[in-house]
Amino acid sequence: MEFASRLPMNHSFRKINMATSNMRILSIDVEYVATSYTREDRSPCSVAVIDDKCLRIKDLEEAPSLEEALQKLHSLFDSIIIIVAQRPKHDIKWLKLEKGVHYSVIIDLIFLFSFNFSSLVHEAWTLLNIDLNAKSGHLAIEDAKATMQLYMKYKDNKNGKQDARHRLLNTRPRMTPAKACNYNYEGIWLAGFFKQTCTRN
Repeated sequence: MEFASRLPMNHSFRKINMATSNMRILSIDVEYVATSYTREDRSPCSVAVIDDKCLRIKDLEEAPSLEEALQKLHSLFDSIIIIVAQRPKHDIKWLKLEKGVHYSVIIDLIFLFSFNFSSLVHEAWTLLNIDLNAKSGHLAIEDAKATMQLYMKYKDNKNGKQDARHRLLNTRPRMTPAKACNYNYEGIWLAGFFKQTCTRN
């Protein structure tokens, strides 16, 4: 898997911007449910695909099987798609998207702001005034929309990106639902870090 963000920042985004006149940009997000107690025990339950106008591409809410959903979802992608997402490694894996078949390049949003410790929730709240935790449950559709909005707002705005980095670094992140329950909900480990400390209640 190749990410645009592995190239030098100026080069990668200049290359992408030149290509977008005849390439489509899609944002993806996958939400998961716990199937057991560890962080690795997850299965996808919700998928969102958003275009660069923040329109939902396909409604897959009729609860098809995963394989049926993937068949429908794969029809939305082709070899010239640019995927924009926040830490998309696991989403790409679960959706079985292949470079050269379903996309040409992946842009990881965290590299748009040049550091990798900011959450999408923090970015959306600080830079867009959107609270991704406002509704009951975490929604893939809202995450994908926020990701696309952030990308479209800052991709060609060098000064804006510098200001955004400053704001993200100087704004204290809000309490997340996971942190509020100390990353352990009914014995299910919610954190992706410090796995050695995870114990079942």
